[in-house]
Amino acid sequence: MPYANGDGVRIYYEVEGQGPPLVLGHGGGDSLEMWRRAGYTDALNDAFQLILFDLPGHGKSEKYDRTEDGNRKPDLKNRSPRGVVAVLDSLGIEKAHYFGYSAGASLGFRLALHHAERFQSFVLGGMTPYAWPETMVKAVDISIDLYKQLLAEPEQYLLRMQRLLGRPLTAEDREHFLNQDAEARIAGLSSLIDSAPMTDGELASISTPCLIFCGELDPFHAGALEAARHMPRVRFVSMPDLDHIGALTRRDLVVPHIKKFIDDVS
Repeated sequence: MPYANGDGVRIYYEVEGQGPPLVLGHGGGDSLEMWRRAGYTDALNDAFQLILFDLPGHGKSEKYDRTEDGNRKPDLKNRSPRGVVAVLDSLGIEKAHYFGYSAGASLGFRLALHHAERFQSFVLGGMTPYAWPETMVKAVDISIDLYKQLLAEPEQYLLRMQRLLGRPLTAEDREHFLNQDAEARIAGLSSLIDSAPMTDGELASISTPCLIFCGELDPFHAGALEAARHMPRVRFVSMPDLDHIGALTRRDLVVPHIKKFIDDVS
């Protein structure tokens, strides 16, 4: 299996399609399979060489390192960007386009700030570079609490998931839930809300062309719109009547914007 070494963290990646390279950064608590389930790989691999990767602590990538007391090391917020650059290096790609959603977009903002020389453009969906709204912090905290219960009390976790789903769990459900890497998910989700917010001055220094899109009902919408006001080469798309998950699922709306934007900047 292909791995790149991103400053001591092994990053798993896959490549498919033909055309200009486009890196895909998935959402938190998920893996590169998110793009296949949502139909983006089928919609984009005719126009781009897609580079899919698992964020550290997700999928088949390694977990974040921790100190002996269990806390994350202070430089971990920088490892994800270096991991993406390591993937490009392993493929011999000097420059690529980047498309990230949610956690993948958060990573994209940091790549645009610190590694702009490796990217021709950025598409950043469903995320703010500022401090997270409280509603989203609470949602992540709930997810972390669920994974902690999976580690401590697997059967109680399954009962809780059954109540959340509102139906009995199938054998496939049980296998899926119990096979999750709970420690990796906790580390990955925790890193999302621990990242330092970007400043308006940092956003103003991003000179690479960026497309930002967000559902109007997404709690991140206000921050995404405000960020776009400070960025010099940005296109902002607001998606009416869609929330955080809804905007991602509407690839029929998102993909045309991506293709036109990349075509324009190319």
